[in-house]
Amino acid sequence: MNYEYHIKKQENLLYKESIENLTNERIMEFVRHFINVQRPRLQKLDAYYRGWDEGVLGVDNRRVQEGYADYRLTHPFAQEIADFQTSFSVGNPIGVEAESKHDALDTVNDYNDIDTLNNDLFLDMTKYGRSVELIYRDEQDGDNERIVRLDPLETFVIYSNDVEPTPVMAVRVTERMVIDQTTSITGVIVENPIKKHVIEYWTNDTHAVSTEMMLTDNLKISITEPLVTMPVVEYWNNTLRTGDYENVIPLIDAYDAAQSDTANYMTDMNDAILTIKGDIDSLFDGAELMVDPTDKDAAIKLAKAKQEMLNEMKNARMLLLKSGISATGTQTNVDANYIYKQYDVSGVEAYKTRLYKNIHAFSRTPDVSDDNFASNASGVAMKYKQLGVIQLAATKRRQFEKGLYRRYKIIQTLENAVSGKWDLDYNDIRFTFHDNLPQDDITTLQDLVQAGAQFPQEYLLRFAPGGVDVDELKRMMDEQANDPEYTRLAQRLEAVNDDTTGTDVQVQQGAN
Repeated sequence: MNYEYHIKKQENLLYKESIENLTNERIMEFVRHFINVQRPRLQKLDAYYRGWDEGVLGVDNRRVQEGYADYRLTHPFAQEIADFQTSFSVGNPIGVEAESKHDALDTVNDYNDIDTLNNDLFLDMTKYGRSVELIYRDEQDGDNERIVRLDPLETFVIYSNDVEPTPVMAVRVTERMVIDQTTSITGVIVENPIKKHVIEYWTNDTHAVSTEMMLTDNLKISITEPLVTMPVVEYWNNTLRTGDYENVIPLIDAYDAAQSDTANYMTDMNDAILTIKGDIDSLFDGAELMVDPTDKDAAIKLAKAKQEMLNEMKNARMLLLKSGISATGTQTNVDANYIYKQYDVSGVEAYKTRLYKNIHAFSRTPDVSDDNFASNASGVAMKYKQLGVIQLAATKRRQFEKGLYRRYKIIQTLENAVSGKWDLDYNDIRFTFHDNLPQDDITTLQDLVQAGAQFPQEYLLRFAPGGVDVDELKRMMDEQANDPEYTRLAQRLEAVNDDTTGTDVQVQQGAN
């Protein structure tokens, strides 16, 4: 196996071990591997989401020539992809419903602002390929189940060795910054800090917290408490646990480099070297033209005089050039131009366009700025244009739904362990996802009406523009109908319409 491929595989390795073998020493092996091998990948994905594209911003990742422009342009493709995929899948809140109304379920969801939490977890899943949450009994605030997001940069889950792996331990590694007593401090800059860590883990029956320690130390537990279930849920983006923009990072780097090179070219072109072909010395009169070639000071003085003259010409936007006489007695030519690199504009722009399209195509994120999205296409045609994101969303939602069922299974276990009043089976909960797409409700209603569907007037009034209050609108219509003046006016208009219709009929009969 190729060594680099092996290392890349280790960066997203699924940890497996039997619970019996998870001694303190074995746990520390997983911790060190996570910090040293797996976390750098997650940090890279987070950096690209924040716009810190290391492919172009890295110190050694650009060819830098002294005296030339060195722009490092980044483009938030990663953020665009992650935010779009998240907004499409869970931008509309996930429906969490039981077969019958269940107040305890509604209480848990409201207490945890479940829609916001789901959005944050889904975004983590889209970025890192995984997301993690912790569920515990919050006895200090109403004795409810609290669901909190855990940072994927700090947390990993170990699974069993079974054919169908199940989580047996979740580990959280938090960093504590400790300043060495011998450290010199200049202003706010701290040199040589010592990093210590606190290891926290959960199993099916135990929650444990370590003392502050170095990663090279042995694990020492300071706090333990019993548990009734494993309270941590890990959500997978897909079976490989990869992020949505992870596979297009090389394309993003290439696009950043191309745009940076374009910006560098435009700047370097403004600073192009001016070359003048002609007898510059003939523009000078006096002793400065009779310079002894061996007189260094005189040569420097003459060079400065020439430079001052050229600067004055450039500031005046005009060059005064004078031809001279060559050694053969012929008149010399006069010319001036700039030296700069030739740039294939059409080729470069075609290259960047291809990269731009590939980034969207391979991440299955539609380019909404495309002219095709501005056309008057039908709803079905627009869905075909977004077929990639629809298919990807279906996969991501199935994976997320697995985690949701585990979440409410844990809540059910915690509730029954404390009060035994939770009478809802988590398997009876149904989750409904809604695509976050622009909807033409009016056109849909018109098609349904033409097909023979009938809707109550109150329902149709809800689609009136401006956020109409249906009750207020009905009240106004009732007042209008009971107004005698309005009734007389309506009758007159009806009579006029009847007369007009009759006249049309008579005209048609006369014509015949």
